[in-house]
Amino acid sequence: MMLISVWAIIMTITLGILVVFLIKLRQKHEGDKKSMEQNFAKKIKKSLDGQRSSVKGKAWEQMAPFFPEFTTKFSPSDSRFLGTPIDYVVFKNMSDFDKNNKDKNPIEIVLVEIKTGKTKKLTDLEDAIKKAIDSKRVSFEQIDLPDEKIE
Repeated sequence: MMLISVWAIIMTITLGILVVFLIKLRQKHEGDKKSMEQNFAKKIKKSLDGQRSSVKGKAWEQMAPFFPEFTTKFSPSDSRFLGTPIDYVVFKNMSDFDKNNKDKNPIEIVLVEIKTGKTKKLTDLEDAIKKAIDSKRVSFEQIDLPDEKIE
């Protein structure tokens, strides 16, 4: 009888420890699950904010020729939007070009990159293009196709 009582006490203690362990394990799992959901929600918000910022930037880039920061330097009619890798090619003085007085107001070609947002830093590719222009590694090519290719 005594042996059964001891065995019952040991089993009760063991079951109690097991129940407490399982409760703590479930609480930890719920906490981890909640933490993961919060982290996931933060990542989604950050991603959506980045996408919104990118879309806004692209919209502002295309509207740039209508802002005073642009129009004080260039005529919108002289500007051609590329988007990538550089936003605009501006043929400065093109709208004023007169073939009789072409030396009076020569056309100048300017590549323009529009930056919006907090960080207004050129990408590596944009910087490489700027360096190519600064180093005068710019040229003009004409490619003449044979007439039979056009038909």
